[in-house]
Amino acid sequence: MPLFGGFRIGRWLGFPIRIDYSWFLVAALVVWTFSFSEFPLRLPGYSRSTYLAMGSAAAILFFLSVLLHELGHAVVARKRGITIEGITLFIFGGIAQATQEARRPLDEFLLTAAGPLTSLLLAGVFYGAEALARFGGVPDPLVTVFGFLGLLNLVLAIFNMIPGFPLDGGRIFRSAVWAITGDMRRATRWATWGGRLFGMSLIALGLYGLSLGLLLPALWAVFIGWFVAHAASTSFKQFELRRALERIPVSQVMSLEARSVPANTPINEVVEDYFLRGRREAYAVELDGIVLGLLHIEDVAEVPLRMRDKATAAQVMRPTYDLPTAHPHESLADVAIRLGSGENSTALVVEGGRAIGLVDVRDVGHWAARVQRLGLGSEEQAPAEEIIYPRAVEESA
Repeated sequence: MPLFGGFRIGRWLGFPIRIDYSWFLVAALVVWTFSFSEFPLRLPGYSRSTYLAMGSAAAILFFLSVLLHELGHAVVARKRGITIEGITLFIFGGIAQATQEARRPLDEFLLTAAGPLTSLLLAGVFYGAEALARFGGVPDPLVTVFGFLGLLNLVLAIFNMIPGFPLDGGRIFRSAVWAITGDMRRATRWATWGGRLFGMSLIALGLYGLSLGLLLPALWAVFIGWFVAHAASTSFKQFELRRALERIPVSQVMSLEARSVPANTPINEVVEDYFLRGRREAYAVELDGIVLGLLHIEDVAEVPLRMRDKATAAQVMRPTYDLPTAHPHESLADVAIRLGSGENSTALVVEGGRAIGLVDVRDVGHWAARVQRLGLGSEEQAPAEEIIYPRAVEESA
């Protein structure tokens, strides 16, 4: 769920880790707050450079804590049979992106509770490190950083347990209501109202703080309150839309793959025979009937004109291991999670080792808009068993 795009920094425990570009904004704000507000108050009498070093170290360890919090969700989700596509750090923290909702209330409870429990464990680790550092005569700045991180993780665990969707506490509340009522949609709606109420309360508290002259805490309260209230409303809309998109198979939406590019085809021939004669902006690349990757028009455009008779499709393509793939019988909702911007905006639809179609973010956006216009992604939508989607007809190039 990138906000402004981002990049991958590696894998932890088998999960791809990404940083959204929006993360750098909050990272700078956190370093500034720690360095020039929190630590000078907690440990007066030190130089600005010392506070900056403390703030930078605390920020790095804090974001590492957020990442471990999300890894807690991801590990338990994987054990409960829920696939996690990856973890993204962005402006409001982090998110573990699951390919589907939990199947049972117990699954929802366990994978959600893992996050706050991880934060509580980290709080104990940092408080323990503070005690050992103080006992061992470690310099006060390091002792202060450890203690502060213990407090931050404790606050993170408590804050996330507030029963408002999409916070962890809201998801746990949803799992409880779901278990009692047997209705996941009703449980989501109730938890959403909790999130909205909490967010608006934080905004009101922040505005009151502004009237008292508490500028920085008040701004943080308003900022976080707006995010929680907005995220609660948005999450419910996404939940409703996902329920509708789950009923649309990829085969109904994909562009049919009538032609694939042989791997050894020179780029100048690809331009002439494919991109100038067809309407597609991407083609599968095959070798002996096996899909190797995807050749996008943007990739071809980057090849200098003088090199296009030498470079081949296989050399320019994006390999399949770097691309999202889809099966024709899975739902559009599942594929939508894998699609982002740039190099991940198109998924290959593969069956039996062969590319049979393509689906991209525009296809998802088109069907999402159609579903919403028909009222099938709203609170008034018909029961699941009553929704019938006509089969779409797509022209191939």
